[in-house]
Amino acid sequence: MLNMDFSQRLTLPYDASRWQPSPAAGVWRYPLEREQAESGHVTSLVRFEPHARFPEHQHPQGEEFWVLEGTFSDENGDYPAGSYVRHPPRSRHGSFSDEGCVLFVKLNQFAEGDTGLLHLRPGQDLWITGEHGYRRLPLHKHAGVSTSLLDFPAGGRFPPCCYKHGLEILVLEGHLSEGPTRYPALSWLRFPPGTVPGLEADNHTRLWVRTGHLQPVTRVE
Repeated sequence: MLNMDFSQRLTLPYDASRWQPSPAAGVWRYPLEREQAESGHVTSLVRFEPHARFPEHQHPQGEEFWVLEGTFSDENGDYPAGSYVRHPPRSRHGSFSDEGCVLFVKLNQFAEGDTGLLHLRPGQDLWITGEHGYRRLPLHKHAGVSTSLLDFPAGGRFPPCCYKHGLEILVLEGHLSEGPTRYPALSWLRFPPGTVPGLEADNHTRLWVRTGHLQPVTRVE
């Protein structure tokens, strides 16, 4: 098990030495949280070298990913950087990348009743300007769990409401700071309910954010 105590605060600045080979040649993993070696709850970065392939496989409790760099492909099409995809529980696919790509991937984390397929590509988005001066791109919402992109100007700060039921962040662009500590792109942070960190954008900063999910969740069997 890796980082599976959701009651604990966790901040992981990006460290390029943490990449590990996967069972498929040319596919690399950067583990963030993991229940078991090759199954169960998993959050990770995944890197495909050019022309790398991962054989067909099933996701018993769903798969979602955000394409950070390059273009990811499977039987359903091509997903360039800036795409957000959700494959429902018990779905199957093989995957590959002709040019190479980097993904942020979450496996086997769909809640009960969350069975929808979602393919959101660049150009299909609708940003909303919030009252605190940042922009938000809603990606998905189910049973009190919300997934969004947040885009902050320099000096932008999280409103306290974002922390109420737990908060998970992947820094996509720019730098996020908490006091003297700075988190560059690809840093991953997780805060349990009740935590109120003072997070501020050093410069123009874009984040993948999930809230409301660090309470007990019933999974699809």
